[in-house]
Amino acid sequence: MHDPWRELRTFTDWALEWVHLPADLLGLTDFRTRTVLLDARLLQAERRCTLAHELEHVRRGPMPADPVLAAREEAAIDRAVARKLIDIGELGEALAWASGLAEAAQELWVDEDTLAARLRHLRPAEVHQLRQRLQRVPVG
Repeated sequence: MHDPWRELRTFTDWALEWVHLPADLLGLTDFRTRTVLLDARLLQAERRCTLAHELEHVRRGPMPADPVLAAREEAAIDRAVARKLIDIGELGEALAWASGLAEAAQELWVDEDTLAARLRHLRPAEVHQLRQRLQRVPVG
């Protein structure tokens, strides 16, 4: 399982700050001060996902100024983070036993947006693997 907190320690020239961000922001990467800002009100799974998201920004560099390119970059980051945080085998187990996506997200220790991103971007082999796993779920 990917641990963004461990990964954060590898960015020795970056700082993490807990702040109160506007309601529409969970995290922010400030390249000028080399600081990752996380909203102090986040729940545990949100903290994990948001930190992983912001560290992907650190790794990839500043966002493009063009809004279309920036939106593409955000989508690419969402996909990369979901893939890092959600192993396909663990996903299959969570989907097999959870009563819905909220419970599956909780089991996977991610937020629902990250789970949705992982499900939207499954590779054909992953779809096959999940179908195989879900066919083995006992009924009743």
